[in-house]
Amino acid sequence: MQKNLYIDASHPEETRIVLKSDSKIEEYEYENKNSLNLKSNIYLGKVSRVEPSLQAAFINFGRERHGFLTFNDIQSDYYQIPIEDKENLKKAEEKIREDLKKKSHNIEKENEDNNSEDQKKTNADDNNEVEKKIEKDESEKTREKLKNRYGVRRYRIQEVIKPGQVILVQITKEERGQKGAALTTFISLAGKYSVLMPNTAKGGGISRKIQNYEDRNKIRQILKEIEIPQSMGLIVRTAGSRKTKNEINNDLQNTISLWEQIKDKAINSTAPLLIHEEGDAIKRALRDMYDNDTKYVYIDGNEGYQKAKSFMRQLVPTKTKYIKKYRGKIPLFHSENIENDLNKIFDPVVRLKSGGYLVINPTEALVAI
Repeated sequence: MQKNLYIDASHPEETRIVLKSDSKIEEYEYENKNSLNLKSNIYLGKVSRVEPSLQAAFINFGRERHGFLTFNDIQSDYYQIPIEDKENLKKAEEKIREDLKKKSHNIEKENEDNNSEDQKKTNADDNNEVEKKIEKDESEKTREKLKNRYGVRRYRIQEVIKPGQVILVQITKEERGQKGAALTTFISLAGKYSVLMPNTAKGGGISRKIQNYEDRNKIRQILKEIEIPQSMGLIVRTAGSRKTKNEINNDLQNTISLWEQIKDKAINSTAPLLIHEEGDAIKRALRDMYDNDTKYVYIDGNEGYQKAKSFMRQLVPTKTKYIKKYRGKIPLFHSENIENDLNKIFDPVVRLKSGGYLVINPTEALVAI
């Protein structure tokens, strides 16, 4: 069933997005420009204050409230320590990663060996257990034990970063009340079928939501065959569960290319500055709503059209030709009769095919039906 994506970006204060088939609206998203989603945005920031008592730093990244960066979220490349110490730390971290990789591989191998044809029916529970064990092995407690084994000196935050230091950060939690945003230097970039962790070398991974045994095995094989840079990690998203090796590899290469652009922009910029906008509604729609059943993307608004065209060129270059600018005189949503369908969404009376109807009444404490 063919679907089209309609984006109304003609108003300066809002963006509305609808995924529509011939018969109905499949998905609807709305974004108010006054309350933008900042999560996952990447900024070039500057350390404004180091707080030894909290083992954290406050980062000026261009917002009114400075962001909060804990010591565990600082990548060792930013440590201002003697070169010899940094080299020893990197070697130890590499050994730690190898130990963790071996443990996770052994756990998965043990699980596969125990899987008979009859047991495959219960593979979802088995896979969840495997991932829980792997996560446990990758916990901070295990890392600390391994660090002690390899004789890695435990630094404190005031020893490794200094006020005024420029640092590339990503928002993990938006501002809450009087609290500033939570930040990390371990960047993650979502592609269409995978998530790239360009400075977290954890090898390959698979989304927990992919629970089918055959799908997981197929993805594991693909991850072994494609070339993932040693300094990077990759997790296959749910959308990649039925994709081919070429599709996942192309998505990986596009995301790596995006990371190179982000690095180049960061190197040639002055902090504080927004480097990469991940939380934009148009980008999310193209990444998450646009699939093989969707053909055209119609956009009302020149700025939105240019943004969509540019992003699709990075995401799936072969699909760029399906981005169409709407040029009609009647507003896009009225022209496609979407406005009437959207109004029905908010109608408290839902009429059923049987002739009956439901009355849905949201209140402060509950939704009455």
